[in-house]
Formats: sequence, structure tokens, C-alpha cells
Amino acid sequence: MLPLLFSGTPFETPTYFALYLLGFLGAILLSTHTAKREGVSPVRAIDLGLFSFVLGFSGARIFHILAEAPAYYWENPIRVFYFWQGGFVLYGGLILGIVGGYCIVRFWWKESTSRWGNVVTAPIFLGIGIGRMGCLAAGCCYGRPTEAWWGMIFTNPQSGAPLHIALHPTQILEAFFCFAMAGLFYWMYQKPAKREGEPFMMGILAYSLFRFLIEYLRGDPERGFYFSSYFSTSQIVSLAAVFFVLVWLSFPKAFRWLFN
Repeated sequence: MLPLLFSGTPFETPTYFALYLLGFLGAILLSTHTAKREGVSPVRAIDLGLFSFVLGFSGARIFHILAEAPAYYWENPIRVFYFWQGGFVLYGGLILGIVGGYCIVRFWWKESTSRWGNVVTAPIFLGIGIGRMGCLAAGCCYGRPTEAWWGMIFTNPQSGAPLHIALHPTQILEAFFCFAMAGLFYWMYQKPAKREGEPFMMGILAYSLFRFLIEYLRGDPERGFYFSSYFSTSQIVSLAAVFFVLVWLSFPKAFRWLFN
């Protein structure tokens, strides 16, 4: 693929980061539109996006350090700050970004968390989808070897994926799924949801189920495994998220405090 833009020039830029920023920008633009629909401030949607970007960036980096390569960073602590070399975990960014954004809306702005959940659900999916195209360009988050018709072969020596081997196109599959979910959630919840927080929680459920399944097609071993290498770190997080949403669905009165 294309790990670097303008390679060999003073403007050389990792494609991953360019698309990461493009995904953030796309999510911000969409959230300003959904904010108008929900009757909240589009300017605050931009503010929330900026806060969540910083928190998400930090969370993705911290999760990578703690879950994927703690020994490496213990021996080379200065490399914690070498973020341009990669090393991010999506779930870490989502967790810290969502928790931080929730706290900002509820405790700082004192606004409706349900409305803001409706605002951000489709934009989050859009941002993830564009970001996964950055993973495709860099060759990270690659799939296992396959003989299926959709096998994708990386040939660029700067790519993070194994070269000249047909691999499951996991980045493309996740990107397409997220684009479809962004459109679906944008279209489905143009009218008020039956239950406060429903779009956001259904978004968590949809992504967690998909992520649990696609992990079986992933081939990058550094993401961490547990329970005799049967479950990856992301699958454990996905299971926890699914369990949380199912409990929320089963005991609505017990979680009435979550959305206002």
C-alpha cells in the first residue's frame, strides 16, 4: 500500500496519521450536523471533538504501551513519546475518549448525555472507518494468510504487514462495516429514540460484536492474547462491552442514572 505520503521529500508524512486526522475531521463535520438535529450547540460539538481527540489519542497510546509492549517501553522509556512510529490501540482511544467526553457533557456542561450520545454515534463510526483506511495504508492490523478470492497482497517494504502473501483484508472489512453503521445510525435515529441513550448503546453493541468476530481473521500477533491464546485483548474488551449493554437492556431502571 502507501505507508508514506510525499516520500523522499521534506513533506514526507505517514499516511496513517493523515487519514487519522481526516477521520477526526470527518467525525467533527458530521457531529456539527447531528448536533443541529438534536438541538444542541454545533460549536460545542467541535469542542467535544477536540477534547475527545486528545483523550482518545492518549488512550490509544497508553493502551498500546500497557497491553501490547510493556517490557519494550520499560527498557526504552523515551520511546513512549515516539508516537510517529505508530503504536496505538483503537479500543484504548475509544474508552478514554468516550468516558472523558461523557464526564465533560454531564459534569462540566451539565447537558443531556442522551442527546449528545445521539450526536456522536454516527460520527464515531465514520471516524473509525476512515482511520482503518489509514491502517490499510500502513499495513498494520493486517489479516491472516488466506486463499480466498479477497486475499490482499502487500508489496511495499515499508509496510507493517507480511509481504507477498495473500491476507484477509481486515482493514477494509472493518472500514466498510463502520461506514455502513455510520449511515445506518444517522438514518435510523433522525427521530427521537424510544429509550434515552439507545443509539449510543446500540452502537457499542454493534461494534463490539463485529470486532469480536473479525479478530479471528486478524494476523498481527503483537496485539496480545489470553486464555491459552484463544482470546485477544480486543475480544476481551468486546465481551465486556457486550455484557454491559445486555445488562443495560435487561435492567433499565438500574441504569436510569446513566443517561439524562
